[in-house]
Amino acid sequence: MGISRRTFLGAAAAGALDIPQFSFGVLADLQYADKDTANKRDYRRSIEKLRAASDWFNRERLKFVIQLGDLVDLGVDNLDRMLAEWNHLAAPKRHVIGNHDGDINRATLLARLGLKKAYYEFNVAGWRFVVLDGMDWSVSPGWPESSENRRQGTRMLAELREMKERNAQTWNGAVGDKQKSWLRQTLRAATKRGERSVVFCHFPVLAESCRPEHLLWNWREILEILESEPSVAAWMNGHDHLGGYAARAGIHFVTMPGVVENDVLNSARVVDVFSDRLLIRRKDGSGSRRLDLRVRGAGHRSRVCDIIPG
Repeated sequence: MGISRRTFLGAAAAGALDIPQFSFGVLADLQYADKDTANKRDYRRSIEKLRAASDWFNRERLKFVIQLGDLVDLGVDNLDRMLAEWNHLAAPKRHVIGNHDGDINRATLLARLGLKKAYYEFNVAGWRFVVLDGMDWSVSPGWPESSENRRQGTRMLAELREMKERNAQTWNGAVGDKQKSWLRQTLRAATKRGERSVVFCHFPVLAESCRPEHLLWNWREILEILESEPSVAAWMNGHDHLGGYAARAGIHFVTMPGVVENDVLNSARVVDVFSDRLLIRRKDGSGSRRLDLRVRGAGHRSRVCDIIPG
């Protein structure tokens, strides 16, 4: 893999000069829209930022690139413009559904993204990658009001509000019962095959890795499933544009910074996958973060680290 001198020095400092098994690209919350900037959200520039990230990703030998949700802010027109740029990526492309994407009719959204289902799995070199739909149960207008998904979302939000939970927000959602069963079965199968797993979702499930009001509605249930399966190495999400990181029970929880509020250097990442670690690196090779894949056990306690941008 050809790398620049700066990237080489950054990798050397992180102790990562051996060759990874493979690498993938990741970014979150591009949130493109043809509308004026609001606070730090520079909606129109997201296409330009995606182009810059794509130029970098296309120079790397990536097995895939994944966007962790909120590709656009509103509307099919914005989605079509963004997908035209997204398709310039050379590597296989993967999608996660975010809350802003959910404003588009669900059937239309899946068709545009080329997805049969919003949650799915795929394998790369003995690693199992699991994509979840955190808007499965939600009050998103993408679901018809008469749908079971909308009904369950309305019920769950009301219960959370009654309990005065900080994540009782309309911009969050939940993983439904059918999807939870699928997740448990998928991770269990990965464990039996001796695979390592990385789970992608738009929403965080560990409070220490984000601002708590951004947590998935049923984060506790999902966290329990993750911690029950030794195959799980990491969880990666977007949603909280500040970014964040924490580890618990030997699992790494990474919140990617939102592209719409950050430049490419501080938001896009390449993840190098080794047998004993993941190395998350920036475009200029600086600030690499090494995630050790240690044997998991009850003795591992949660530890909180700095924000991803560094």
